[in-house]
Amino acid sequence: MSTAEHPERTGSGAALPERHVPKVHVEVTTTLAARFTAGYERMVRCLIEEVQRIPDAPIELVPVVAAHRDQHRRLTDDERARLAEHPAGGTNRRRADRFGPLSPAVRRAVAIPAVGRARNALARQRRRLTTSPAIRGLDIGMPEYGSVWLDLEPAWNDPADRAELLTRLAAEGVHSAAMVADVMPEKHPEWFDPNQRRLFGRWLDAHLEHSELFLTISRNTENDLREVAEARGHDPELNCVVVPLGAELPAAQPSPVELPRGMDRFLLVVGTLEPRKNQALVIDAFDQLSARHPDLGLVLVGRQGWMVEDLVSRIRDHPLAGTRLLWPDGVTDAELAWLYGNAFLTIAPSHYEGLGVPVMEALGHGSPTLASDGGAQGEAGGTHVETIDPDDLDTLCVVLERHLLDPAHHQALVDRAATYSAPRWSTGAEVMAAALAELAAHRPPGAGRHPHLPGPGRPDPGSPEPGPPEPGPPEPGPPDPAQDDRPENDRPRDNSPHD
Repeated sequence: MSTAEHPERTGSGAALPERHVPKVHVEVTTTLAARFTAGYERMVRCLIEEVQRIPDAPIELVPVVAAHRDQHRRLTDDERARLAEHPAGGTNRRRADRFGPLSPAVRRAVAIPAVGRARNALARQRRRLTTSPAIRGLDIGMPEYGSVWLDLEPAWNDPADRAELLTRLAAEGVHSAAMVADVMPEKHPEWFDPNQRRLFGRWLDAHLEHSELFLTISRNTENDLREVAEARGHDPELNCVVVPLGAELPAAQPSPVELPRGMDRFLLVVGTLEPRKNQALVIDAFDQLSARHPDLGLVLVGRQGWMVEDLVSRIRDHPLAGTRLLWPDGVTDAELAWLYGNAFLTIAPSHYEGLGVPVMEALGHGSPTLASDGGAQGEAGGTHVETIDPDDLDTLCVVLERHLLDPAHHQALVDRAATYSAPRWSTGAEVMAAALAELAAHRPPGAGRHPHLPGPGRPDPGSPEPGPPEPGPPEPGPPDPAQDDRPENDRPRDNSPHD
């Protein structure tokens, strides 16, 4: 038996060398601040949970959050408990809505870079004033040599500017890696406001400059990332690993959702309300069919995003709102599981998706699914879905009408969904952990700084004595607060472009 006092020994009696498990620091500041579950939040929580469950995992995953003075710290007990929770889905109102008629002006104001700088400065001051000595004792300082920094969440909203942070990490021999769910702000800038595009582009450039590993959620996203990297002047020959995402929801048992009387069948659309999700197409189809099918309803699940004010007004003012057109607030995972399991059809009409997890979730719950092939949704559903054109309303109405009137045709799609083998989050966690462990096994970018390992300017044992090393780059100084145009940590997550 091996213990701390009595390490495992070989047959000759010699102790085996202690197994080294590299640390991987992963920031969860935005995930904890969100207090709701959307696509990114689910991915971050599930992958962290599953990596930590791997027996003899090849990495030690260390979640951290932003602390004072652009430093990071380990989580408190309360934060660890919150990270393990899966909150309900987001609200269908934005924070600026609290200002009533002034809401549009408030939304425009918070998008101005100068306003963002002021909010961020106030957030830093608040952290300095409220951080207790006990919490400061959790500071990690500079991650250790040979460890890995992983941006798993949408870190363009995080306080520490990545151009500065990744430069410092590389200088100290710390690897860096990033999860890229998609590059839509670069591929389709028309779907995002200027502030979103600026923040994402700055984050992406920093990682393309410094990171040695890119995790993507689909082959389509990997191809898009290489294309965008080249367009932005970076080497497209990136080290990419596709991490398969899971389809299972954490809830143990589905929880029934009370529907209005007479709504015997319903169409289900899941996803944040935003331009690319294309919920308006399904509402248009519902409007054409609802009079002929009085038992048909439409359920929209997802928080309010950005650039959808007209769509939100249309939903709230719809003549069937609350009776046959439902937009429930704060849907839990248990309720979502029930909705998937009882929907007449789940529809995924997106113009583009980095993968399309709602398609996989729907199929995993046996829901017959109509899905566009926008972006990577073809990878998500494969032959188990019926493909629709996200720009063709007339054809969608024909497809829906046939399902409503032809039980045999509809049952064929139900049977197709039943053959779907749902991927599990544990598989993605194992792929991610293996990729990060392989990264940590390589000499980090600042290997010459380590006192015990060979690196640039430092000979291997027994090698000829080299000449003097070339001078390295100067140490970066502390960031200038006057140049800090990053958003406040607890800014509205409405500005995260990938939920």
